[in-house]
Amino acid sequence: MPANADSLLIYSYCLCLALLVIVFPLCGYVRDKVPRLSLHRKGLVGTDAVHALDLLGLALFLGIYGVFLLEHLNPRELDQQGNPVEVRITPLILGVGMIVQFVPPMLVAVMLAPRGVRLTEFLCMKWHNPRYIVAIACFGVIGAYLFLYTLEWWGYSAWLENLYGDEIKIQESLKTYQEADAATVRIMIAVSTIIIAPIAEEIVFRGYIYTVTKRFSGPFFAAIFSSLFFGLVHYNVPAMVPLIFLALVLAISYEISGSIWAPISIHALFNASQILFQEIQFHQ
Repeated sequence: MPANADSLLIYSYCLCLALLVIVFPLCGYVRDKVPRLSLHRKGLVGTDAVHALDLLGLALFLGIYGVFLLEHLNPRELDQQGNPVEVRITPLILGVGMIVQFVPPMLVAVMLAPRGVRLTEFLCMKWHNPRYIVAIACFGVIGAYLFLYTLEWWGYSAWLENLYGDEIKIQESLKTYQEADAATVRIMIAVSTIIIAPIAEEIVFRGYIYTVTKRFSGPFFAAIFSSLFFGLVHYNVPAMVPLIFLALVLAISYEISGSIWAPISIHALFNASQILFQEIQFHQ
């Protein structure tokens, strides 16, 4: 059992690393012995453009989010009274944060460019069935909320509170939104959460991490790994299991549609519903 909530994040990160180290060589060995088991070629998400150098790209993202994890685990700076120093969120800080969100997708584009692979083609952005996007988004979000309500019915939140007590923290973006009084700040957070984050995160996690992992293993393991990693990098213990399930829904939608717009639409609608619930609570 993890000693505290932070150690759970560390164990989860180490698990992600261990899974890659074990599964990639194992799958490579099996494919060499039984070529017909090249499961990475099945499904609508193509892996032909993935190169062995993308293993370095995958390692790069593991390293980047590992650094973010260390930053998250660092004790907060204290004032003279011994209380945590609160950083005031301003439009300028939010603006910089919105720009930073585009850095990981840009890294993906940079890694693909030397091979002549366009990001739009790699992610199948020219979708032939965009008319289904509303239905896909609605079904995906409904499935995610059914899972959330099932967890609550089983007493998931009470179990976590009993296990970790005050150590569990609300996700920073939601906390910032709840505490923001200025309309400008709230609007900027909403735009970042509903538009920028779904696009940026889906390009990285489903578009790149899932696809690269699928190439060197298979769709099943790629969905499990990318979802576990997605849940981890939000650094929010209470939300980890729900986010892992949401990520599985996103990976499945990407695989059965073959276009990144499917998981983006689900992700955006889910985040929009969260913002809506926060607004309802804010005005009560």
